[in-house]
Amino acid sequence: MATPPPSAAAPWTANVRDMKRVAILAAASEVFGENGLQGATMREIAQRAGCTTGAIYPLFASKELIYAELLATSLADLHSHVVAAAQGKGAGQPHERAAKAFLDYYLARPYEVNLGLYAFNGLKKLGVGKAHDSALNKALIDTLVLLSPHERRTRNSPPDADAMAAFAQLIGTLVLHQAGRLQFSKLSPRQLVEHALTTRRRAAGPQET
Repeated sequence: MATPPPSAAAPWTANVRDMKRVAILAAASEVFGENGLQGATMREIAQRAGCTTGAIYPLFASKELIYAELLATSLADLHSHVVAAAQGKGAGQPHERAAKAFLDYYLARPYEVNLGLYAFNGLKKLGVGKAHDSALNKALIDTLVLLSPHERRTRNSPPDADAMAAFAQLIGTLVLHQAGRLQFSKLSPRQLVEHALTTRRRAAGPQET
């Protein structure tokens, strides 16, 4: 049997590689969801993906790189969702629509809240390497600035106090919701965030109308 030329075999090889990446990332999302970054192992990720650890290393040199790719994808999807809401039509000001979109994105994807908190197995600060940490932080900042009622001063300026206060409110609400700690209040996450936005709007006065 004649051996197919390299040009014919290459697309098949690329397709197999892509399928392996998808399977590994899907398996890793389950493992990280159960054990966090610190508790996850490459062996368990391989078992969930139905392959050996040797099949993972050519694609991902470490579990931190897998985690970084999952988080980068999550933050990119979050940014697109929040931008669409902020720039679209609807009730409220752009930053208020952005805040609601931020909340709704994570309510629909509770695992990604944990992913974004970088190793949610406790409160110990972990990272995925300096270069990846920097890129991921920038991706998050690009979304956080949309939560402020004020114009961003420069392209590289950090989120202001209003954006960070909104971020803290949103993350706090999501964490309390996932922990079941909002049940006794009889308030849904959306009601709590709407209350915070209303209070903030009243405090700002007529300048923010």
